[in-house]
Amino acid sequence: MTVAATEPQDRCIRCGRTVPAGVSLCAADNPARIASPSATQAHGTILVGVIAGFVILGLAARLATGNGGPFQSSIQGRASRSDGGAEVTMRIVNAGESASAATCRVTRDGVPRQEDYTFRTERIEAGESLALTRPLPAPGPGAVPYDLGRLTLTCN
Repeated sequence: MTVAATEPQDRCIRCGRTVPAGVSLCAADNPARIASPSATQAHGTILVGVIAGFVILGLAARLATGNGGPFQSSIQGRASRSDGGAEVTMRIVNAGESASAATCRVTRDGVPRQEDYTFRTERIEAGESLALTRPLPAPGPGAVPYDLGRLTLTCN
């Protein structure tokens, strides 16, 4: 197959011969003249691969985090600090059937807020409990102060 010098040209991806624009293989490398996949086929294949990758990643994350919990949590003690923060003693019980770490949130006055203190515990065996004492940082300017009588702890 010859291409006029005035026409747009490409190169054969196997041997490098000159071919018309948009043609990936020359006649010698593609004697049956099998067409290349369309753009829709190529993009569809890529999309299926990306979706499958996300599904596999989600399953792997689920298996990695385990089936821990439910967690029972309570505040055992609380004290205010001079800087406006608080010192909280907590107890977290893994009431589930497998060991897992808990993600916990301490709310200032019982109402969940973006600036609540959140943390992840170490791994707690099934049926076991963990006692922690954590200093809560002082609220920023304009933030709701700690109400020691209304502090809540939730873990999941």
